[in-house]
Amino acid sequence: MSHEFSRRGFIGSTGMAAAGVSAASLGLAATGAGRAAAAPVEQPEGYTVFPPDSRYETLSQGFNQRWRSSPAYIRLVGNEADAVAELRSALDHGLRPTVRGGGHCYEGFVDNDRGVILDLSTLRGVGTATDKFGGATYAVEGGATNWDIYTTLFRTHGVTLPAGSCYSVGAGGHIAGGGYGLLSRRHGLTVDHLVQVDVATVRGGRVELTRAHRADPEGSPERELFWAHTGGGGGNFGVVVRYHFAHDLPKPPPRVWLSSVAWKWADLLKHPEDFRTLLENFGAFFARHSDRTETVYRGLFSILHLTHHSNGNVVLFSQWDEDDPAPLDEYLAQVEHGMRTRAGVQTHKAGRLLLPYPDKRRRMPWFQATMTVNGSGANQRGKYKSAYHRKPFTAAQIDAWWSWLTRDVEGIDLTQTLVQIDSYGCQVNARATTAAAIPQRDSILKLQYQTYWTDPAQDAGHLAYLRGLYQDTYRSTGGIPEPDTDTDGAYVNYPDTDLGTTADPRPPYQRLYYKQNYPRLQAAKKLWDEHDVFHHAQSITLPS
Repeated sequence: MSHEFSRRGFIGSTGMAAAGVSAASLGLAATGAGRAAAAPVEQPEGYTVFPPDSRYETLSQGFNQRWRSSPAYIRLVGNEADAVAELRSALDHGLRPTVRGGGHCYEGFVDNDRGVILDLSTLRGVGTATDKFGGATYAVEGGATNWDIYTTLFRTHGVTLPAGSCYSVGAGGHIAGGGYGLLSRRHGLTVDHLVQVDVATVRGGRVELTRAHRADPEGSPERELFWAHTGGGGGNFGVVVRYHFAHDLPKPPPRVWLSSVAWKWADLLKHPEDFRTLLENFGAFFARHSDRTETVYRGLFSILHLTHHSNGNVVLFSQWDEDDPAPLDEYLAQVEHGMRTRAGVQTHKAGRLLLPYPDKRRRMPWFQATMTVNGSGANQRGKYKSAYHRKPFTAAQIDAWWSWLTRDVEGIDLTQTLVQIDSYGCQVNARATTAAAIPQRDSILKLQYQTYWTDPAQDAGHLAYLRGLYQDTYRSTGGIPEPDTDTDGAYVNYPDTDLGTTADPRPPYQRLYYKQNYPRLQAAKKLWDEHDVFHHAQSITLPS
């Protein structure tokens, strides 16, 4: 296939939708591709999957096996004209539309009994394109996965996006939520390179395709729609058909060093003070080396897996993107300084990373290294929580982790339960908090609380365990990582309905995900989805 980007495309903001909303009730006009249709008219193409098609069950559920639904049908969208036509058709028939890109939404925001799931998984184009002003771009269709992006941009153009390491995550939700990855400390977030979004919208009685650009006039509806997709999260404003990125995307490093070391829980249990020392050292290091002016360590990305003791190991994974490994070695020495428990080489599966090499560090070409760490894990049941940290960990937070990670709970298997601590900051923090919709721009660490299991009978136990761990960690701020304290809220791409839903008055998720940017997102919602067609349990609400 040609790498010149065609006009085929449709991508997924993850979506929930309004039940019983019809085209007539919205006053929709019978339009085609709307105001954006300057190019030759494209005919819709795609596939519709009804039960009992053998694909129906698979396409009715996502990566997290806790979530499944029984939609009236699934539409495998074929191009942008199909996106517009199928969105209109759903509204014409009073069916709620929800949208899936890669299917990795942590909560059940795409679940859609008796509605329509618009599935974008066959739209995986990545290549060169032009934006609405004629500028050269790299364009990514919404069904494209991280791996589609990496392989095509690197092999064909020698560039990359600073996106996530999980290969099968879809671009749709990942980018709209402000996706990040192992190169983000050097190159910022994915949305920091975004120049245009092509979105199927429902506005002013019209279903159409809107192209919203960062160079649209300040304060214009299109400029606000663009801004809303720089961290506002999926499923709020329309169906993102395509993302356009600046033509000066960063070049990946030719080579990187990978390191994976582990401390045995059996040793840490003998020397509990080492657990505290490890976390104090880790937090202090990134407090010193995560400012936007950092020069030495902006090429370091490191992940500390604080696993439950039944897993056997606490694991530190690192990627260093410069030739000289001395700074990496110095970092590892500083993290372990003062510990009696000594790290060993990690050769086992740790969380989602499989590092099958017997050395403390190994040098590899960047693309091969990306393949090595490019795991999404098995399809299981899961629950997740998140937090941004602006300062090193407090003694109370470390005590909470020790208490919960050394605790056994009868009837549930916690070997796949962990607190994952990612390094953050540097170029992520080079932008103002209002420059993009994602507001967290001075954090040094980003945390993801995770637990996985397969038996539905263990659901309640796992949910209660992770909820207790999280609330105990942030007990000093009411059980949540309050913004503008030592912490700075939570990450919209790791949604957690324990943080409230649209059914609650003043739910915490609104300030935890968006901080001061929430009213502006509400104003964009009113401009582009005044009838709340696109909504889910934690969507942007219309202003009251």
